Amino acid sequence: MTMNTAAMPPPRFLCASPDAARRDWLQRALANAGAMETAPCDPAGLVARIGEVAPAIVFVDFGAGDASAAHASALAQTARDAFPSLPIVALGTLATPAPALAALRAGVRDFADMSGPPADVFAIAQRLLDERPPARSEAASRQGKVTVLLGARVGMGVSTLAANLAVSLHKRGAAAGRATALLDLGLPAADSALLLDTRSELHFVEAVRNLRRFDDTFVNTAFARHASGLALTTLPADLAEMRSISFASAMSMLNRLRAYFDQQIVDLGGFSNLDFVAQAVQAADETWLVCDPNVASAVSAIALLDALRTDDGTEAPKPGLVVNKFDAALNFGADQLAGRLNLPLIAVLPERAQALGRAVNQGRLLAECAERDPYVRALAPLVARLQGELREADAARDTKASRTALNVGHLLPNFLKRS
Repeated sequence: MTMNTAAMPPPRFLCASPDAARRDWLQRALANAGAMETAPCDPAGLVARIGEVAPAIVFVDFGAGDASAAHASALAQTARDAFPSLPIVALGTLATPAPALAALRAGVRDFADMSGPPADVFAIAQRLLDERPPARSEAASRQGKVTVLLGARVGMGVSTLAANLAVSLHKRGAAAGRATALLDLGLPAADSALLLDTRSELHFVEAVRNLRRFDDTFVNTAFARHASGLALTTLPADLAEMRSISFASAMSMLNRLRAYFDQQIVDLGGFSNLDFVAQAVQAADETWLVCDPNVASAVSAIALLDALRTDDGTEAPKPGLVVNKFDAALNFGADQLAGRLNLPLIAVLPERAQALGRAVNQGRLLAECAERDPYVRALAPLVARLQGELREADAARDTKASRTALNVGHLLPNFLKRS
């Protein structure tokens, strides 16, 4: 029995099993079907590997014990939430019914009995491959970009930046059919909903719980929409609900939304769970750290960067620095701050508290009602950067020009110069 793979690359399979003997058995059973690779046995690692490999089928080992079955259930459910159209097949033995029951409850597509003949597993794989729809694969559709905004501490103006940036991005891309979503996960909760004068009915936790329902209709109707068309979701009013979802499922949602939005702006300013922040940074295409020009904020920024280092001492992907609320009269240089934090300086936003406050009091964003305001003009290179309209050399030139225009030439206090 062979599969028709003419003019097509052989399908790839992933196997999430800690047992080398079981992996070897499966590899031999599927030798004529395609290429099998080992997958991580933790939810986040499995989801990341699926995104990299784009397998035709994922096999999850449900083992023989209740503990193994419970862990396998979490793996299968996370993978299914992140990739609803991807077949998940359980590995186990029907001689012990508990794993088979756990697999059924986890929503796997089929159960491969390893106590039976290998040809039965091959037949399951062949049937699932034959059932694959000819439409574009999910992996091919996941082209959207995720940008995470962090704050050195609460009060950096991250929510204001996120709202104005997201609306500007959406308006710029709307003519070309591009869509933008703002995920307001910062604290205080739901600030963006106030800034945008938009009520978010579907909060972040509910969205994660409904991953299996995601399609064009659901995404277009369930997410709140600002007048500009920008999609919005926020933290739940009861923050304790965040404990009911795993980091892996939350990151799965970011990845799923890539298929529906060209840009996601994720506001994590003030978010206190550093493990969650670290996961989001790893999942993002870009991360920006927002810091205002004072010593206390700089010290907080250093502490945040230290906390984002992994347990083995390696650093997370280095964020770009956005200096916000800049005022040349403070004698606090953006260049020197970037040097002390060892981060690339990508933008300097001027202090415009009064103009921003007046716009909010009118129920509007500054980006909507004052396009020539210095703050809005300083956002333009960031919008172009995310849209891919600004080359790296141009970005560096524009950032340098904005620093010069804002008279950014003052040295930091000696306190920050100390290493």
